[in-house]
Amino acid sequence: MNIEPILSRYLKSVFNYVFRIVGDKSETEDIVQEAFVKVWKNLKKFNPENNFKTWLFTIARNTAIDQLRKRKNISFSQIDSLTDGEDEKNFQGNVVDIEPLPDEIFMRKELNEELENALSKIRLDFREIIFLHYMEDLTFEEISGIVDKPLNTVKSHHLRALATLRKIITK
Repeated sequence: MNIEPILSRYLKSVFNYVFRIVGDKSETEDIVQEAFVKVWKNLKKFNPENNFKTWLFTIARNTAIDQLRKRKNISFSQIDSLTDGEDEKNFQGNVVDIEPLPDEIFMRKELNEELENALSKIRLDFREIIFLHYMEDLTFEEISGIVDKPLNTVKSHHLRALATLRKIITK
């Protein structure tokens, strides 16, 4: 079986997800490699009636958690408990430059840093749900399958994560 299409499609997303859990680039690389080996070895066992991305992220998450347990640096109770219609004459004068201005670039960078800082301060399971929902565009149902928690728990953790982020950012 050829794993190249899977790698080309999902490698970056899985890497980013695992990095959010682990926080170390080198360790993330090892975990992602191990996760894709597991995917390759178990591809025949995958049930096509299920969502592949959910299955893949579940394997990646479990591999990362196994690695973290070996490291024993975090409490796993946290994990178990992330222009319309312009006149042609005026067209050139009304074309919007889509490139951000330097001050906009600076503001975005500053906001991104502030958000990253705030995300690093919330519980791992909250951070994980936020990442999967907003960065990977996964539904709460898919996230529920990945983190192996009931759908209502995932929704509740999502709301708590947003409230916690709001408190951190508005301080």
